[in-house]
Amino acid sequence: MDSRRKLIINADDFGLTRGINLAVSECAEAGMLRSATLMPNGEAYEDAVRAAKELEGFGTGIHFVLTGLRPVLPPEKLHGLAGADGFLPSGPGELVKKIARTRSLGDDIRRELFAQAEKVFDSGLRITHFDSHKHVHIIPDVLDVMIEIAGRFSVKAMRNPFEAEGAWRFFNDIEKSGRSKFLKQYVMARASSLYRSSFRARVRNAGIRTPAVLYGISPTGFINEKIIRRICDLMGPGTSEFMTHPGIVDADLERSKTRLTGSRARERDLLLSTKVKELFERHNIMLSHFGEVNQ
Repeated sequence: MDSRRKLIINADDFGLTRGINLAVSECAEAGMLRSATLMPNGEAYEDAVRAAKELEGFGTGIHFVLTGLRPVLPPEKLHGLAGADGFLPSGPGELVKKIARTRSLGDDIRRELFAQAEKVFDSGLRITHFDSHKHVHIIPDVLDVMIEIAGRFSVKAMRNPFEAEGAWRFFNDIEKSGRSKFLKQYVMARASSLYRSSFRARVRNAGIRTPAVLYGISPTGFINEKIIRRICDLMGPGTSEFMTHPGIVDADLERSKTRLTGSRARERDLLLSTKVKELFERHNIMLSHFGEVNQ
């Protein structure tokens, strides 16, 4: 077993707004951020594609979206999946309910996910990995389609969407005003572990690699230097992933449906911080991207 500690710091929501794209580019050029996942239906998708093509040694993945935004396909072709307003389900809970109520929803999911994949691959980007908005690839119906797409386009890596053990330790690292939300996110992350064994079996049988663990679910919106220090202490050997959401708060971000606004600016600052970079160096943590995950 490789005794080295490798960390993939991935920026989610690449392509949602131009401010997020600019923050991703800035953090990548500073050296700590080496991976991001692209929203095929983000408002600033084309700008993100251009930015990704200009970054050297950077891993770009697909951030499949089945909640919150408009689909890539015309909504009228997705009667079961898209609502009357033309938007995808508001969150994972609504998506699961729709799957349970509508037998044919799997067809809509498959069509939309393939449309998102084809849009990104047609851009000419070399794709290193897959993940999903709100971690909906935990849901077997969604995961099976993403595995099918991975096989079609020869993508061999995917996010392990289950939070690393010990996330409860972040509680004291968060300001008191955020602890209630942290606990709700922690409980949801723990509940999702019911899907863990099924997920592992499916990706293993498909020959898809995943990092050993994922950091950043429960403290989403509250990432700070203390949490990064604790991640450095918690990390074991092998490859881990740290999910981040850097961004610049602008009018486009304020108009978007994301609840993450000010926290994106704080995460951008952390990923530009020489102090944080030195922290990883002192802990002998090698920063990587999914394209470098060992076979």
